Amino acid sequence: MGKARIAIVGGDDREFILAGELARQGYDIHLCGFAARAPEETKNFSCPREAVRGVQAVILPMAGVKGDFSVHCPGNARPPVINADFFAALPVNTPVFIGWATKELKELAAKVRLIEIAQDDELAVLNSIPTAEGAIALAINETPITIHGNKAMVVGFGRCGITLGRMLGAIGAQVTVAARKASQRARAGEMGFSTCGISDLCQHVETMAFIFNTIPAPVLTEEVLAHAGKCYLLVDIASGGGTDFAAARSLGIKALLAPGLPGKVAPETSGNILAKVMPRLLSENGIGGD
Repeated sequence: MGKARIAIVGGDDREFILAGELARQGYDIHLCGFAARAPEETKNFSCPREAVRGVQAVILPMAGVKGDFSVHCPGNARPPVINADFFAALPVNTPVFIGWATKELKELAAKVRLIEIAQDDELAVLNSIPTAEGAIALAINETPITIHGNKAMVVGFGRCGITLGRMLGAIGAQVTVAARKASQRARAGEMGFSTCGISDLCQHVETMAFIFNTIPAPVLTEEVLAHAGKCYLLVDIASGGGTDFAAARSLGIKALLAPGLPGKVAPETSGNILAKVMPRLLSENGIGGD
């Protein structure tokens, strides 16, 4: 059985590292969007349609595709465009992996099997590590106080929230976890954190020096933020955010939307995480190496 041919179209340093690792694992890698830069044992193409010729699967960036269907590709002044012609070049039901996809992209890619991998459990848990480190680095760099000895709230206690809460506690923060589910609050309590429900945010944000949001829904509303007068910094790492940033500005609260932290703060680690997880995802979709 020959090598599986995979096209990686666009991306940042994460996908660049992924390409090299997959090539070393025995995959035949076609790259597009990386200009003249290409890891050894990969083939570089300037045209997306040429890059996907004869491939068994396509990998698009973790950061997704922009509104004009150009792929996230910061190292290329003219990033590839994923249009109808691109998908027409792929056989029906070809697996196409992407971090997350817009409604418009899903409609455009109706003939292929579009697989959003950002919420894969293994990938999400591993990515929560550079995400949490990046959020904490922002808090350190953007405030005049230490995290140690100060109160920090983590809103949401899913995969990122758990890792973030643990790291904040480990460096001496007094951590409060706000979560909808009683089971999440129970786990947070078991880990030694104070807890509250989302409906009780107003009364609990009053003493917080740091607030970290992980919920991609409008939870840090103007009503809640009006009670957060002692907050030095609010960091929102949720996809799309869950903070009323206009209200934060009017209230004088420094608030940062910080999506895609793994690729920004630790691209090498994040690329290696992708390389660890992707062979399983490929295998689960019928694609193997040598």
